[in-house]
Order: sequence, then C-alpha cells, then structure tokens
Amino acid sequence: MEINLEFNLYMDHYFDFKGQWNCPSRCGLKIVRRKDGKTLAIATEIYRQNPGTPVTEWCAPLATQVMHELKETPENFIFVEHTPDMKSKLTFYEESFDLVDFTWDQEKFINPQWSRLTPEQVNKLMNQ
Repeated sequence: MEINLEFNLYMDHYFDFKGQWNCPSRCGLKIVRRKDGKTLAIATEIYRQNPGTPVTEWCAPLATQVMHELKETPENFIFVEHTPDMKSKLTFYEESFDLVDFTWDQEKFINPQWSRLTPEQVNKLMNQ
C-alpha cells in the first residue's frame, strides 16, 4: 500500500482492488481500530486517480475484500463511503459520507443500504 502524508483525516493510503469485470481499480482507505473492538473502514472515491470502478458501484465486494484482508468479522466491521469535495458548482461533487449497511450471505456482503452522515458523526465513529 502506498502511503502519502498529504492525505486527509479520512484517507491515509491507497487501496487497489479488482472492480467490475476485474478492472484494476483504486480508492483511498482509512482503517480505524476502535476502542470498542470494532473496525471502521472509510473508503474514499478518488475520481481521476481511480482507473476503474467507482466505490459506489462496487461497495459490497470492496467492503467484503477489505473485511477479509483485515481478518475481521461482519458483526465487527463498519463501512463508510466518502466522496471528497471536488470544488465544483455541481452539488453531487460536494463532500459526503454514507454509512453503508449490508446483508451478510455467509460469504460476502450484498444489498448495500446507504445512510447519510455528517463529518461530525464520522469523527464520532472514528473515536468510539
């Protein structure tokens, strides 16, 4: 994993994954081992730096891969999708955070459900 000290509070390294049709893809990632024993993963869409599948389009397989690589269990794994502010006049390029809940089918996450979070709520999730 590549480390970049200029990353922000919600992303401290790149994470490479195989996206749709095994397309090489990349996102930003931050892993937080919380005091309560749970693991929080924040996956950041990096737009032009991602040569493949967007995080939103691949969040269930991405969350499954990250969880397995961390040797975590579904009940102790929290996944947040982050899109950074792209400084655009278009509202869909504003910063956003979504807690993504999944159904666990005994092998992988399926059926993502997004719930919007504020930055303050994400910060609280990181510090629990």
